[in-house]
Amino acid sequence: MIDLHLHSTCSDGLDTPSKIIDKASKQKLKAIALTDHDSIDGIKEFLNYGEDKEIIVIPGIEISIRHEPKRELEDVHIVGLNIDYTSSQLIKTLNQQLEGRLNQKKEICKRLRNELGYNLDYEEVKALAKGKTVGRPHIVKIMEKNNPVKVKGKTKNELFKMISLGGIAYVDREFELNLEESIELIEASGGIPILAHPGIYEVSNRAKFIDFCVSAGIRGIEIEYPYAKNRPWENTDKKDWAQTFFPTFYASLAEKHNLIRSGGSDYHGDNKNIKIGEVAVPDLYLKNII
Repeated sequence: MIDLHLHSTCSDGLDTPSKIIDKASKQKLKAIALTDHDSIDGIKEFLNYGEDKEIIVIPGIEISIRHEPKRELEDVHIVGLNIDYTSSQLIKTLNQQLEGRLNQKKEICKRLRNELGYNLDYEEVKALAKGKTVGRPHIVKIMEKNNPVKVKGKTKNELFKMISLGGIAYVDREFELNLEESIELIEASGGIPILAHPGIYEVSNRAKFIDFCVSAGIRGIEIEYPYAKNRPWENTDKKDWAQTFFPTFYASLAEKHNLIRSGGSDYHGDNKNIKIGEVAVPDLYLKNII
C-alpha cells in the first residue's frame, strides 16, 4: 500500500516530516508523498530522512486555488506529485502564495475577535502552528480552547464553516493562483497535477466538473480518500455512502479520461482519528507517478 496525501508540521499537520516516515514505515507502506499546503519547507528533511529507509518518498505539495464561484471552483485543491522542490519559479510563487495565506488567516482572526467577540489572537494561533504556515485547523483549535462557553453546542465542522468560503468570518486572499496557474506551476516544476479529494466539492454535476478540470490540464485524480472522516461528510448520515460511492465513481471517470490515479489519507496527525495508509491506496498507482 501507499499514501500520496500527507501533511506535516510545515503546514497544518502535527508530525514532522521525519516522524511521518517513521509512522509509514511501521505500517509497512511502500511509498508516501509529503503534500503540505502551499509549502515545500518540509521536503528536504522528508527526502533526506527517507533516503536510507525502506520506503519510497515522493516530494509533493497541495495548492489551494482561487475561489471562482462562477466556475464552481470553491475551496478546490490541487496536489502536485514528484515535483522539483528546488525550482526557482516554484519557490518564488509559493512565497507569494504563502504571504497571501498568512494575511488571510490574520484577517480572519481579527474578524473573529473584533466583530464576533471571540477570545482569539493571531499570534497565539501562529505559535500553535509552529511552522511558517497557518491553517484553519489552528484557528479552530484556539477558538475551542479559549472560548468554551461560546463554542458550546457547535461542532468542529460548524466552526470550520464560520471561517471557510461563505462563512461569517471568512476573508478572501489577496494573492492566490487560479486552477490553470496551479496546474502550470506544478508542471513547470516537473510534477503531476492531481485533483485532490474530488468528492468533497459542491458542484452541480460531478462528471461535468471533471470534464472541466481535464480541459484545464489536470492529469490525475485522487480515487481513494477517507470521505467518512472528513468534511462535509463526517458525522452525517451519508458518510458511509460517500465512502463507498466516490472511489468507484471517480475510478470510472479516471478510466474514461485516462487520468493518472492517486489517493491518500490526507493525514494531518492523530486528531482526526485518521491513520497513515488509512484508505489502502494500491501500489500499482506508482508506475505512472515515479
